[in-house]
Amino acid sequence: MTTSTAASATAPPFPSGLRRAAALAVLTACVFVVGTAEWVMVGLLPELSADLHRPLPITGSLLTWYALVVTVAGPLVTVAMSRLARRRALLVLLGVFVAGNLAAAVAGSFGALVAARMLTALTHSTAFAVTVVIAVAMTPVAGRGRAIAVVTAGWNLATVLGAPLGTWVGGQFGWRTTFWAIAALAALVLCAVAALVRPPAPREAARPTGEVRGMLRPRVALVLAIIVLAQAGLFTTYTYIAPLLRQVSGFTDSAVTTLLALFGLGAVGGNILGGRLADRAPWAGLCTLLTALAGMLAVFTLTSEVRWTAAATVLALGVIAAALIPVLQDRALAAAPEAPTLVTAISASAFNLGIAGGSQLGGQALTTGLTLHDLPWVGAPVAAGAVLLALGAVRRSRTTTVTA
Repeated sequence: MTTSTAASATAPPFPSGLRRAAALAVLTACVFVVGTAEWVMVGLLPELSADLHRPLPITGSLLTWYALVVTVAGPLVTVAMSRLARRRALLVLLGVFVAGNLAAAVAGSFGALVAARMLTALTHSTAFAVTVVIAVAMTPVAGRGRAIAVVTAGWNLATVLGAPLGTWVGGQFGWRTTFWAIAALAALVLCAVAALVRPPAPREAARPTGEVRGMLRPRVALVLAIIVLAQAGLFTTYTYIAPLLRQVSGFTDSAVTTLLALFGLGAVGGNILGGRLADRAPWAGLCTLLTALAGMLAVFTLTSEVRWTAAATVLALGVIAAALIPVLQDRALAAAPEAPTLVTAISASAFNLGIAGGSQLGGQALTTGLTLHDLPWVGAPVAAGAVLLALGAVRRSRTTTVTA
């Protein structure tokens, strides 16, 4: 898995337009199925809690463990697989992903389900990074931004389609059926990768140490910290959004599924907004979005009490959460331009560290006596911390520019 710069300098001619379009569609499907496997857990928590006879905060830890494995193992797996050809690496990752979801579908205990989710999590960061790098390698320079947007749109499709559909399947046929379906879809994607994805093979071998050195900069750490706090603030509430909407807002199970789809619909628009902000005013856009996130969480405690305002808040959170992803990814790539593969994987780890921290913070708050109604108040100050870090990063970048 070499960097896009090396690939563009040494790669053979690009695939034809039709073959490239088919390959990009398959890569989008890869991101979709990986994203669905993560996001669907939010909607399945009540069913898992009832079926496994575990309190909600305990089943919520499934998100925590998954995110922690992604955080810790993602960069290590990326470096370990960096000398494999990209296509072969993706096939291996998808094979492990299928195995992990099959294990989850047949898990006989809560511990076995945790272990299956951890196995699946090993593939998360590296699979995402490899799909982006393959998309770049198969596309001429003038179209690479659009290619990346097409592939990462799979993540938004996972929120607007995959997670709500998986939640519905789990509610109708049991949560195990959801994992069977994800495993089957991933197996189909694996076959499609084998048949349709043929990236040009770079002549230059990867140099993992070069990418590692590129990550050892304070500005990289600052951007990663912003990612962690932003996600932690959001997921303090979003991890428990399904029971919150049921118990506080009074929505039915089917209405909650619809609201999760509404969150995903907002994410589609947010992805477009975030892409434009990343191109035109990345730091200003980032500060604005983070401020909006903190403010929206702060008012959610009030808006959750009325159904229509709760629905409007869910939609707004979907827009903000999705808009942050391309802006934060842009800032991470700008901080380490010579390490695109590793910084993509590590930023995915940072996102999941925030998810782990947020889900753990929300679960701890519930354990100590706070209610679902209180969780947005807990997450808002965490998101506000991300605003302060972003403002500090802006000042740092201006100082560096003036000094230079």
